[in-house]
Amino acid sequence: MAIQIFNVLSGNKEPFEPVVEGRAGIYVCGVTVYGRCHVGHLRCYLSFDAIVRYLHWRGFDVRYVRNFTDIDDKIIARAQEIAAGPQGEWRTGPAYATYDEAQWAERLAEDAVIAERAKGDPRHLAEVVADHFIDVFAKEDFAPFDLFPAASEPRVSMHIPEVIALIEKIMAAGFAYASAGDVYFDVPAYHSATGRYGVLSRRDFTQMMEGARVAPGEKKRSARDFALWKSAQPGEPFWESPFGPGRPGWHIECSAMSEKELGIPFDIHGGGKDLIFPHHENEIAQSEAASGKRFCNVWMHNGFVTVDGVKMSKSLGNFISISKALELAPPEVWRMLVLSSHYASPIDFSRTREGAEGDCVRGSIDIAFDRLEYFYETLRRAQEAVGDEPVGEDTPKMDDSRLSGVVEAFTEAMDDDFNTARALAGIGEAMKALNELCDMKAKQQKALKGGREAWRRTIRDLAASLKEVCGVLHICRDDPATALCRMRDDCARAYNIDCNAVRARLEERRRAREAKDWARSDQLRDELLAMKVALRDGPSGTEWKVLRT
Repeated sequence: MAIQIFNVLSGNKEPFEPVVEGRAGIYVCGVTVYGRCHVGHLRCYLSFDAIVRYLHWRGFDVRYVRNFTDIDDKIIARAQEIAAGPQGEWRTGPAYATYDEAQWAERLAEDAVIAERAKGDPRHLAEVVADHFIDVFAKEDFAPFDLFPAASEPRVSMHIPEVIALIEKIMAAGFAYASAGDVYFDVPAYHSATGRYGVLSRRDFTQMMEGARVAPGEKKRSARDFALWKSAQPGEPFWESPFGPGRPGWHIECSAMSEKELGIPFDIHGGGKDLIFPHHENEIAQSEAASGKRFCNVWMHNGFVTVDGVKMSKSLGNFISISKALELAPPEVWRMLVLSSHYASPIDFSRTREGAEGDCVRGSIDIAFDRLEYFYETLRRAQEAVGDEPVGEDTPKMDDSRLSGVVEAFTEAMDDDFNTARALAGIGEAMKALNELCDMKAKQQKALKGGREAWRRTIRDLAASLKEVCGVLHICRDDPATALCRMRDDCARAYNIDCNAVRARLEERRRAREAKDWARSDQLRDELLAMKVALRDGPSGTEWKVLRT
């Protein structure tokens, strides 16, 4: 069966038919580097990470391109704020109205780092700001998530010649005009010639134009026209061009970089749903105006992100940076949380177990943690059941439909528009079957055709299949015992539980049990329980876990 993808451009699921057989060219809009990344970015890049990994696993030669917008009004504004100093009037802006002392301390410390980095650098401060946050993206925010490596991470500032060349093509085709140093895309002229403005967002062109007015001081002819090139303003970075000194508009950059990296048409263009209009709509218009050819075949967009049911926003004070997210849960838990929803569904990041209203998929950190922990615990049980002795390859396996077809079921789910939620549900069912196998008593094992060896081989093979499909989603790749200990310690830190204090009590309890001081042993258990630490005594010793209720 061919991979089916919901194409936002057509509004339908379509079989994936790459431009070049066996290859997949994918461009995903990257971050604008004026600040630290947040869980909205995380949702986008983990969703597309799973898509890229799956295509690679299915045998496609994937060329994955993810850009950095390093020229933008917001980057320039950040540079101006840093130049104004920590007591500048910018601090009274609405974006900072909800900042607490900790947020201000973090912000000002980062500004100081950027200012120090800029010393002796002849470039504009905005370029240093961009460099800093590109480094943060790679070395801090996303380093713990081990994203599939992009084949290229182009920066706008390094593609000015391509931007200029593309603008010149659009002007030559009659769909752009110069105005007092700016260059604008002529939306009415383009739509009049092609009838295609609004093809992605499905907006009615007439309604878009009704009521739209050019504001006083604007240089464009129509309210819907958008800037391809912005003339240089005092104190801003600029580049020379045939239109005069200036810098690229926002939309033109992705058209220029994607065409250079992938050619046109290319296979898949991705990003958040908030980019459908105007960014992606304008990309299509300007690229197809320049070339007369289709720009991209498939458009994919991940769903919106809310926090406890409310749209995430700095002004609302519910903004969660990735650094803060990693204090709440480890990277693999966030990956599980994101992939538990279909990439196109809205997702709500929450610390609670409460359900969500409407069609918003609830993304509880605790639920994701529990699910990942269950997967690892199941794989550990399977590992212990099989043991170190080799399994005879001639031994028959148990005949149970639940124990076979794991890879096939996973492939079917992912072939259906990369449905990671359905794929994980199937993995969960197989994990349940694996647990039931591990629960079989010795007498039941001996009664099987092939006896205990058949039981061991079935467990080994089922666990191997589960590890394979989990690996495609980039989860459960570590040794289960090691991963469970790490998850436990991460959870303890998130709940402010002192791991050393726990271990000290466990050691004291071990000595009490050796001395048959059961009263002290029970007292220590109760003390740990009051710390939200639960114990489980077993043949190999005592294990502990954090109660997250």
